[in-house]
Amino acid sequence: MKIKNQIFALTILAALWSCKNDDEAPVAPQLFISGEFENSSLQYEQTVFDGGSNGVINTFSKLDKTTTLQTFKNGTDNSDGFWTIRIVNIDIENLNLPYVLKSDEGTISWIDESARGLQPPCSAPDVICFYSGIGEDEIEITITEIKDGIIKGDFEGRLFHHRFNPTYTKDMNDYVDISEGSFSIRYQAN
Repeated sequence: MKIKNQIFALTILAALWSCKNDDEAPVAPQLFISGEFENSSLQYEQTVFDGGSNGVINTFSKLDKTTTLQTFKNGTDNSDGFWTIRIVNIDIENLNLPYVLKSDEGTISWIDESARGLQPPCSAPDVICFYSGIGEDEIEITITEIKDGIIKGDFEGRLFHHRFNPTYTKDMNDYVDISEGSFSIRYQAN
């Protein structure tokens, strides 16, 4: 009888412990790009580690000093939404940190129609639309850490609506203000 009581007590403790762990908050991803706007949190986890189909996603080119960091809302491609951070003319592996990108050294682009719909012409299959902040006048990007192939930083600013085809348009009246932006992305140097 004593063994049955001990087994019963252990079973109850294991069940209680299991329930306790179920109530804990989900663990945030370690590799991501995120930002806040209009009381919405836009955090997409990094899922591409091999350069992607075009070979330039989450890469640093030592030749032309271009870094492209990207995360997808659906984890697969940019069809449902994405974040893209481009850093140009900067050797990210030889910086004194923290480093605030100057002039047009950095851009951030974002789209997620579930959070902010696009203008009607954007529904045409040959039209490309997204929100983007270019340079320090629109967006401030700070690289805070680069270690073991992971680049981290913060950003905030205003992203304007851009449309390509049949002509290029930047709508200064259609924008999103991003705050508390941050990124932690594994990149590969090539």
